[in-house]
Amino acid sequence: MLGTGLAATLAGCGGGGSRTDAGVSAEPPGSPALDAAGTWPSRRYDATNAAVADGTGLPDIETYWILDAGDVPVVADGALYNWQTDASRTALTRRESGTAAAVERVSLGDVDTNGPPTVAAGGVYGTDAERAYRVDVAGDAIRWRGPEMSGIEVSPTVADGVVYVRTGGDENTDAHLRALDAETGATRWRHGTRGEASSPVAVADDTVSLTDRDGLHALDTRNGETRWHRPLSDVGGSTPVVSNETVFVVDDAAGLVAVDARTGEERWRALGDTAIAGTPVVADDAVHVGGDPLVSLDPSDGRVATEFEAAGRPVGRRGGTLYAVDRDTLRAFDVADGRQRWWYGTGSANVGDTVVRGIDGVTPVDGAVYVSAADGLHGIGRPQS
Repeated sequence: MLGTGLAATLAGCGGGGSRTDAGVSAEPPGSPALDAAGTWPSRRYDATNAAVADGTGLPDIETYWILDAGDVPVVADGALYNWQTDASRTALTRRESGTAAAVERVSLGDVDTNGPPTVAAGGVYGTDAERAYRVDVAGDAIRWRGPEMSGIEVSPTVADGVVYVRTGGDENTDAHLRALDAETGATRWRHGTRGEASSPVAVADDTVSLTDRDGLHALDTRNGETRWHRPLSDVGGSTPVVSNETVFVVDDAAGLVAVDARTGEERWRALGDTAIAGTPVVADDAVHVGGDPLVSLDPSDGRVATEFEAAGRPVGRRGGTLYAVDRDTLRAFDVADGRQRWWYGTGSANVGDTVVRGIDGVTPVDGAVYVSAADGLHGIGRPQS
C-alpha cells in the first residue's frame, strides 16, 4: 500500500503547524531516534477507556521519521508493539521505541486483527474475527488462543487478570461478552448481549460497563451478572468511559450522558443538539468532547467550560496537552485555555486507483507521539534545534 525506497525526511511543525509530504522509508530503523519515555499500553490507555495519562505533552514538534512499519502501536516496557501484515500473514511485532526497528516478530498466520494490541500482566493480547490470543512478552511466543466465537470486531479489554472479549455473533454464535483467564485463556463466564459488538467494554471498581442495543449495562466482574441497566435509545456503537465513579456514554439521540457507576442513575446529559465526534477523553478536571468546535465539560454537571480553537475528535491526553484528530490532521491543545499549540498534517497513499488519507490512531508518550496514518507510521518529537 505504501511507497517504498524513499528516505524519510524531516519536516518542521512549529507552533503554527505543517503538512508533511515526506517520503516513506520501506525498512526501519528510523533516524534520528526519538527520545521517548512513558507508556500507553492500549488504544485508550487503560481499561477505563478514559485515554488520560500523567506526563508532559509536546509543546512543539518535528518529524523524525515516517516508516512502513505496521499498524497503530502501543507502548510498554520501553518498546512499541503493533501488528504488521506481509504477504497476507500477520505478526505481532516488538520494536525499539526510538527508531521503530523490529526486535521480535511472532506470526499469527493469515488473520485480520482488530485494532491495536493490549499489553498487560506480562502478555500482549489481541483478537481477530474469531478468537482472542495471548503472546508472552518475555518468550515472544503464543501462549494461548481463545475459544472460537465468530463476530469479534474490537480489541480485548484487559484488567485484573481477566481478558474481556465481545462478539456480535453470527448464524452459529449468539452475541455475548466473554471473560477469559489472562494466564490460561480459559472461560470464566459469558454474558449474552444484543446487537452488534463494535465497541469495547470498560472495567473499573469490579464492574464491567457495556453498551448494546438495549442501552448501558453494568456487570459484576466476578460472574457477569447484571448489577444495573440504564435504557438508552442509541448507544449500540458507543464506547463507555469510566472516571470518578461515573460512566460517560454518547447517545446519538440524547448527547453525552453521565451515569452513576454504582447505581445506574443518570447524573446529567449535555450537547443533545450537537453532533459529537468520537469517544470523550475524560480526566478528573474535564470531559473533552469532540465536535466543531471541540469542547471541555465540567464533570460535575456537564456545563461547557472551554471551547477549543478548532474542531476535532479527542484521542488522548498527556498531562496538560489534549490530542485530537481532524480527518488527516493531528492537533495538540492546551487544556487550560483551549488554545491550539500546533497541528500536524499527514500524507496520502495509493490503494489501487484510489488515493486515501486519514489517521488510524495516535499514541502519545513523553517526548514523542506516534501517528499511524494512510502514508505510514510517523514518529514526531521535540525539535532538535
